[in-house]
Amino acid sequence: MRVASEAEAAAFLRATAGRGVRVLPQAARSSLTGGAIPRGEVILSVEPMTGIGPVETGTHGGRIAVQAGVRLGALQRSVAERGFYYPPVPTYQEAMIAGAVSTNAGGAASFKYGVTRDWVDGLRIVLWNGDVLAVGRGEACVARGGSFRIALSDGSVLEVPTPDYALPPLKKVSAGYSASDPMDLVDLFVGSEGTLGLITEVTVRLVALPAAVLTALVFCESWEGALDLTTVLRAEAARARTDPSHPDVRAIESVDAESLDLLRAHGDTRRLRVSVPERARVALLLELELTEQASTTEVLESLERVVERRGIPDAPLARFFEILNGHGVLLDMELAPSEDGARQEALREFRESVPRRVSEILTARRRRDPEVRKVGGDLIVPFERLGEMIRIYEEGFRSRGLPFAIWGHLSDGNLHPNALPRNQAEVASGFEAMLEFGAEAARRGGCPLSEHGVGRSPLKQELLRRFLGEGAVRTMRRIKKALDPEGRFAPGVLFPAENPSP
Repeated sequence: MRVASEAEAAAFLRATAGRGVRVLPQAARSSLTGGAIPRGEVILSVEPMTGIGPVETGTHGGRIAVQAGVRLGALQRSVAERGFYYPPVPTYQEAMIAGAVSTNAGGAASFKYGVTRDWVDGLRIVLWNGDVLAVGRGEACVARGGSFRIALSDGSVLEVPTPDYALPPLKKVSAGYSASDPMDLVDLFVGSEGTLGLITEVTVRLVALPAAVLTALVFCESWEGALDLTTVLRAEAARARTDPSHPDVRAIESVDAESLDLLRAHGDTRRLRVSVPERARVALLLELELTEQASTTEVLESLERVVERRGIPDAPLARFFEILNGHGVLLDMELAPSEDGARQEALREFRESVPRRVSEILTARRRRDPEVRKVGGDLIVPFERLGEMIRIYEEGFRSRGLPFAIWGHLSDGNLHPNALPRNQAEVASGFEAMLEFGAEAARRGGCPLSEHGVGRSPLKQELLRRFLGEGAVRTMRRIKKALDPEGRFAPGVLFPAENPSP
């Protein structure tokens, strides 16, 4: 069912309440965890809901209310025309805002700006009985151990417990219902993966559009070199918050040697006109924000000064090039200034081609063996522990004889180690590896579920259970029971359904 308005969704849920009708909220169907795949439920697709409101401006940026089916790329284009930018957009810009909120999605710029939760100011949600809940950030906050009280149209009141478990203090966590003390009701719905209600409208904050963004693709000879460079760029970005002479890198994305081999083998390097040095073991995609416009000519002049060591200005662009030069990656760099939007898009596509190729490979293998499926991780650790985790990923795959590829958000400590199984036995081996990786990440203060959510993936549900414990899962069930007493929304997402749909 494609709902064209909040009123239509509310009317359907009201009319079917108490009749055992299960529903599955659905946005762009880009879930990587099976959360958007129906299992007998009525689909409530928000795709037709594409309204974008006016920008409300303030001293610290802007706000805008958008309907649930607005695609993130369309949102970016709309607010850019008005001089604004919505930062936490994942790499797949055809995703819809409701889906991004439901999984607390992150993206390349999460390093600087954080994730979706950090930018949501308000929500409108249709509850299981057709009532509409409108809640703004800060309007309903409860200390741990307390309960939210939500009045319904029939005069009854929902008593919704707050989470009693703790989550690690990481930038990106998508491991069931959020937990904090105090707890904001908005945050309970952000990351809830459609299990608590149907999101129909989201109000998000905006920032001023950067004056310019420089995109660069550089190649390192080892993970150690890539991590060393990233460490320096992270430190410079921190200094840029108070001193604009330092380079303000907002994103550092990575793909490993196996990923580069895939791109070569499938012709992506030729198609995108990217020359990958034979020595390259890691590629880094960098995005640098500038506070002033920089023409292509000015960018190239700054680059030439650094290469020729003449009259280097104390400016963020020159410092950026000096850092790259000092790490031996400047001369092989692929560069795209703001004026060359097409080239910037090609460099971003270079990174995004890796997961696409992996999906194509697994689809082809599934034709030969129907039991073959994606076995991928979405783990985050404090950046200082990332080198250890990369070694664990590689050794874990190689010791099991599994082909693999690793890519992700290096600046956040959030990588996606993926096995590429060729048969059912290797699928099982990949699951075993992911459970091992999850335990190792947790030991290092990390989280095995960073930005894609849990969905209906048996692997990720087991990772959630092991990470937070049975007690936390029981608390999540109580929260769902309080907000969705009939168990109507997304049964089997986050944890197995207690009363599965027939």
